[in-house]
Amino acid sequence: MVEAEQTEQEEKEEEEAVYLRASFRIDPEGLAAQNRSFQLMLHHRRCASCWGSMLQQPDGGREIQASEHLKRIVKHCSAAADFIHAEMPLMEAVFRLLLANSTKPMTLEEIYQGLEERWVDSVNPRIPLPTGVYWTLRSDTYYGIGQVASEKS
Repeated sequence: MVEAEQTEQEEKEEEEAVYLRASFRIDPEGLAAQNRSFQLMLHHRRCASCWGSMLQQPDGGREIQASEHLKRIVKHCSAAADFIHAEMPLMEAVFRLLLANSTKPMTLEEIYQGLEERWVDSVNPRIPLPTGVYWTLRSDTYYGIGQVASEKS
């Protein structure tokens, strides 16, 4: 009986390890195919000080290219304490983690660690299990987050 429980526990740990190795990224082309603007999504994630300077521009910052928004988010906005906070939904927090990483692929383990560091707080320790985060990311239809195909060795 104890041996069966141990085997079951090992299988669960191996399954979780598979999920933790999965990589995800934001796919701007996928967003465009859904008629969603990556540029506008980035525009709305700029920090308060950036909004002040964008509003000073004649076009209100609407003509800033996605690549420029992303550079500024990575170098400046993502460092703000409120860029990722406990009150935002899980997918928004993950989207912002990926933005802070320059939209480069991140493993679920890296995403999970980032959530533990920046999204969870002592008042609201509500992070789902890694398998729950995995399946939430796999079912995304809004943020353009997709799983990166694993490389076969």
